[in-house]
Amino acid sequence: MRELRTAIQISAPIDQVWQVLTDFDHWGDWNPMVNHVSGNAAVNSKLDITMRGADSKDAMKYQPTILESNPPKSLRWRATMISGFFFTNDRIFELREKDGGTELVNREEFSGLMVPLFWGKMNQFVVPMLEKMNKALKDKMEAKS
Repeated sequence: MRELRTAIQISAPIDQVWQVLTDFDHWGDWNPMVNHVSGNAAVNSKLDITMRGADSKDAMKYQPTILESNPPKSLRWRATMISGFFFTNDRIFELREKDGGTELVNREEFSGLMVPLFWGKMNQFVVPMLEKMNKALKDKMEAKS
């Protein structure tokens, strides 16, 4: 397994950050990485995610399954390509109360035979995407205050 990790401090209460983070129907309003997400944060439910391409049009679509939902502390989903044997991607959000606000850890874990083939590109492109999402969530939450 390989992991990419980012973190950001948000000046907002953990419960409010959790509420926005799990309001998938509105991710397209603030998250620069997606055009559309639908579903809910219940364990074993599926999300429908449409990523945003460079031209802002719909790009890759996928349907991860929620593996863990521990309000307001953590959320994990898993997506697989072909089968988990070839490529599995877990997205994990961890929220912690810190310094009067919330620390968000946004990370992805990758496993499967294809990971070594694509690791250089994933390492180059995934971290900036996670950081853009973190900043957009921070901006949304702090504008509410």
